[in-house]
Amino acid sequence: MKLLKTLMFVSLTAILTMACGQGITTKKATMKKRPIQQLYAHAEQLKYSSMPQYFIEGIQSGCFYEIYVNGILTFKHYKNVGLANHAVPLNDVILKSGTQTVTVKLFPLGKIGDKNYTTLEEDARFELEIFKRDKATPWEGLDYEVVKTYFAPTTTGEDTGAFKYAGAPMYEETFTFEAKVPYELKGWSESEVLSDMDQDSLEKEILAFYSMYGDIIYNQDEEKWAKLVEKREKEYFLSVYYNDKRAEGLKLRIEDFTLPFDSKFKERFPLGKYEIIFGGDGKVVTLKSIEKKGKSAFSYAIEEIEKGESYKYKEYRYLFLHKPKGSTKLEIIR
Repeated sequence: MKLLKTLMFVSLTAILTMACGQGITTKKATMKKRPIQQLYAHAEQLKYSSMPQYFIEGIQSGCFYEIYVNGILTFKHYKNVGLANHAVPLNDVILKSGTQTVTVKLFPLGKIGDKNYTTLEEDARFELEIFKRDKATPWEGLDYEVVKTYFAPTTTGEDTGAFKYAGAPMYEETFTFEAKVPYELKGWSESEVLSDMDQDSLEKEILAFYSMYGDIIYNQDEEKWAKLVEKREKEYFLSVYYNDKRAEGLKLRIEDFTLPFDSKFKERFPLGKYEIIFGGDGKVVTLKSIEKKGKSAFSYAIEEIEKGESYKYKEYRYLFLHKPKGSTKLEIIR
């Protein structure tokens, strides 16, 4: 399968990771770091002889799709346009070396103009590639190794031909690939199995957590927010960037996450209709919107100023929650 790689790694930092500028430096001192920056401040950069970074990229036409890695929703595309150079980093959902599971879900396009596509058509196409590069080597040359390729089944058994399951309301397939990483994340590996809990009680706990999280965003309590995401951010920093504070993607990540705390536009939005989604062998849970395809049920207000113009919008953000072993409280893990 041929996927566009031109300028791949230049676009990765802009599309898939988020961060902010470094503080304004004076001759005598540097401004105080923001709470999220403090989470990375004392992490020692890792210097393994090999530091593999895994990525996943899909290409589609005639369908929408979602990609889950080890049960965690990693990427979704719900626009009737193709994408290129949108490779998503995977290391934070690869807890340790070994077999990793990927699930692909394909969906019909729905209403387009005066036509409503309720099932997958024969011209539906989906391809996927998982590749890796070594952070220990220079970026020059865009060196990467393809780890896994996949294409949705066709009547010919090749990556051309009619989609084999045309007429289905959706299609789902799971496969595996092998990953080798020098670290081991705790993540949700020892967490309680939430899918075994009383589901009514679990739902109440999830809604209470979302309400609390929404209050923190609305009140712009950045320090309290940073404490909630500490485990997630430290594992992301270690696995995706190997604790490299110079990583351009880290700067963009911080900028994205701190936007609501700098925004003058403050508004609470209701969850709306949602479904509970489990991942990580039933140990991780999130709320997915039923009304907004592919989006989280949770959203908050954002205002950005560009060239003197104010842009206000809803930002949808998934919260992947778990309960550490022996704990009765939900926490953010991804």
